[in-house]
Amino acid sequence: MRHNTPEQFAYQLREGHYNELRVALYFMLQGAHVRIGYTSQRYDLSVILPKTPRFSVEVKWDKRAGETGNLYFEIKNTRRDEPSGIAATTADFWCHVIGEGNEALLAATSRLRKLLRSKKLRRVETKAEDGNSLGLLAPRAWLEAQEGVVWIALPTVEGFFGELFRK
Repeated sequence: MRHNTPEQFAYQLREGHYNELRVALYFMLQGAHVRIGYTSQRYDLSVILPKTPRFSVEVKWDKRAGETGNLYFEIKNTRRDEPSGIAATTADFWCHVIGEGNEALLAATSRLRKLLRSKKLRRVETKAEDGNSLGLLAPRAWLEAQEGVVWIALPTVEGFFGELFRK
């Protein structure tokens, strides 16, 4: 499928929403109330856990990270010349869905930003026809060793409802 086409955008949007749903289901299995947001806010989920203040989560899908072992964190929209991705979100937490969506990195956004600034990471600019992104490539092995970064297994929609029935 060609880049920068309505079909490609619709595909990426569907896949992105599906991954947001899987992250929402993860929190729901922890007993949270979750609202998937489609507002002007710069985050995707609003989460309320018992005895915890409401917090927000930005969800990004990195399809290639499963193959390459590197996670891509967008920091700049080069077309608009402004911060984007991890550099622009107002979310309290960042959830980076890996590969086919079975697992994800979860970290406080402020902690993850600090980690990404602490290491000299390779800067990469997308090269596709619609390339308008500058980002940092962070090795998964390095991220796994960092304090405050957790890896979570994401439920499928079918698995979520199966878990509800078992409970």
